[in-house]
Amino acid sequence: MVALKEFMSSLLFIVGWFVLAISAYLLYWAIIMPILAIIPFLISLGTGLLCLYCSRKLDVRKKAN
Repeated sequence: MVALKEFMSSLLFIVGWFVLAISAYLLYWAIIMPILAIIPFLISLGTGLLCLYCSRKLDVRKKAN
């Protein structure tokens, strides 16, 4: 009976760490990765808007009318 208690204790300990590792992994992908992914998105958005603004400023057809 003592061996079964020790086995169950060890099994629950391993499963507990496994569940904690999975939840940390999911936390990483759910919170930290979107924060890191927003930086290149904002850079590309800013670059695109800057190019659009410069294109409109340099458009000579608009001033000819």
